[in-house]
Amino acid sequence: MGRVVSRRSFLAMGLAAGAGTLLGGGVSGSASAAADSARAGLPDLCVVSGTGYYGNTLKAVEAIGGIGRFVGRGSKVGLLVNHPFRNLGTHVNPEIALAVLKMCHEAGAQTVYDLKAAPSGYWQRSPRAKELTGEIRTLRSGGEYVDVVVPKGRFLKKGEVLRELLEADVLINVSIGKDHEGTRFSGILKNMMGAATYSTCRFFHFGHGRGGWYGDVEFLSQCVADINLLRRADLSISDCTELVTTNGPFGPGKLARPQKIVAGVDPVAVDAYCTRFLGLDAGAVGMIRLSAASGLGQADLTRTKIVEL
Repeated sequence: MGRVVSRRSFLAMGLAAGAGTLLGGGVSGSASAAADSARAGLPDLCVVSGTGYYGNTLKAVEAIGGIGRFVGRGSKVGLLVNHPFRNLGTHVNPEIALAVLKMCHEAGAQTVYDLKAAPSGYWQRSPRAKELTGEIRTLRSGGEYVDVVVPKGRFLKKGEVLRELLEADVLINVSIGKDHEGTRFSGILKNMMGAATYSTCRFFHFGHGRGGWYGDVEFLSQCVADINLLRRADLSISDCTELVTTNGPFGPGKLARPQKIVAGVDPVAVDAYCTRFLGLDAGAVGMIRLSAASGLGQADLTRTKIVEL
């Protein structure tokens, strides 16, 4: 367990928002945000419980400094949402994604990119879609892939990713913690594969030369860590409200309903926290262990300040 701050103690802190919009450029952006947390006394993670997903997302972000800490007026935001699947518990609830979109607009973002365009009808699954039609219509899709080199990548040395992933002033990664057939857990870190081409993702699965989609899970897990070296999210939000605990990532599968939303500046810590909802030890999840070893964040939650609301 991390260092959990009670609601009463948290409210008594009178926390001030940290400064925060940082240009894209690899690990340094959110590493600096984590340093801001320590300086300002802000929690590293906030976990909000309950069924009011839209409002709880707003609360979680406010608790770690507010959206203004990450999104400045006139900034370009890359929003990477895990929303391609249709089965319950396999995709981010649109209430959560819409809350993030609304916050970005209220903070004065100039442009918000839905880096991986939402499938038809995704936003309309939320009863708030009509109310936020204007914000949804302003979303721009990332579309052009560029060749990149991963200088510190252990296995992934080069690949193709969306240009906007690298050029956005702010990257917000919104994923769902769920089961995965190969890696046993999928969350914030693995969601970065959504910004890469099919051929690059295929390398994650087959670049080891041993055959099979999950012929070498350690190789796949290290590639996940490597792609996160290109651009670590400035803000990570994990949907752990309803999730599949079997037959992931596509489902259908057995469902758990923790009814939690987890937000933080450290994607490794966010994923490490969310493994509990699948009964997993974070240290046994390869991509979390290897991402921490690559300097992408903190997997040891005893060294993480957590507030639970």
